[in-house]
Amino acid sequence: MLAPVLLLAMLAARPSIPWTTDYTKALSDAAEQRRPLLLFFRYNCEGSRLPQNPIAVGGPIEHQEGLSPCERMQEDVWEDAAIVSAAERYLPVVVDGGDMTLQSRYQAVRVPTTLITDPWGNEVFRTSGYLERDKMARILGAVPRDFASLATAGQTLKANPTDFGALVSAARFYEEASLPQVSDRLYASALAAPGGTDVAARRQAVISRGLNLMARLSRAEEAAGLFEKELAAAPEGPGSDALLLGLVNARLTQGKRKEAEAAVKQMESRFASSPYTARAKENLAAAKKQP
Repeated sequence: MLAPVLLLAMLAARPSIPWTTDYTKALSDAAEQRRPLLLFFRYNCEGSRLPQNPIAVGGPIEHQEGLSPCERMQEDVWEDAAIVSAAERYLPVVVDGGDMTLQSRYQAVRVPTTLITDPWGNEVFRTSGYLERDKMARILGAVPRDFASLATAGQTLKANPTDFGALVSAARFYEEASLPQVSDRLYASALAAPGGTDVAARRQAVISRGLNLMARLSRAEEAAGLFEKELAAAPEGPGSDALLLGLVNARLTQGKRKEAEAAVKQMESRFASSPYTARAKENLAAAKKQP
C-alpha cells in the first residue's frame, strides 16, 4: 500500500526546471535579480508537450518512435539531472505559440530554438534544433554569473539593439568573459550599426574585433580582410598605423611573410616614428628567424 505513496513522493521531490510561459514577468525578474533568461521556443513543434520533468521508474527513459525534436529535447536534455542543476541560476521560459511577438523579436524561425539572454533580454547564445545534453551543459555553464558590469550596455541595448557604443561595450564584456564567439558577433553588429560613423571609435572597434579573430578564434584571414577594408575606406584616417600593425600580425599568423613585409614598408614610409611601426618591424624580424 505504501509503494504508490512513495513513488508519488519521489516524483514530487525530484528537482525540475520551473518553466513559465510568462515572459514579461520573467524579464522583469531577470533585470531585478541580474539573472540570465533561458528561452525554449517550441511553438508548432508537432507532437511536443510542455516540459514537466517526469521521472523514469526503474531506469532511463526509453525513446518512443517518431518523437519530435522538441520531445527529444524534453527527454534527453531538460529532464537530465545535471541540466536541471545547471539551469538553476536561469529564469526559464517556454514559448509555445499564441502571441508571435517573441518569435518576431528573437527571429526564432526554427523549432526547437533555445535562446539564452542577459538579464535585459539581449541574446547571448542561440541553438536551433535538437542539441545534445553535454553541449547544452557546456553552454549553460559558459554564461557569465556576474552581469553587473554589463548593466548600462544591457539596458541600452534593450531599448536600442543597434546602439554602437553599447554593442562595443557588450562585446568587450564577453571578450573578458572568455566568450570570443559572442564577442565577435557583437563587434560585427556594432560595425554594421548606423551609429558607428565616428572614424576613431569605429577603428578602435575594428582593431578589437580583429585581435579577437586572430588571437581567440584562429581566423587570421578574416582579420586581415577586416583591416584592409577599413584602411581602404579611409587611408588617412586616425589609427591607420595601428590597423597596419594588425594587418602585419594577421599576415604573419597566416605565414604570408611577403604580404607582411609590404605592409611594414608602407608603415615605414607613412608612419616612420610610430611605435606601431617599431613593433611591426620587431614582429617581422622575429618571424624571419623562425624556420
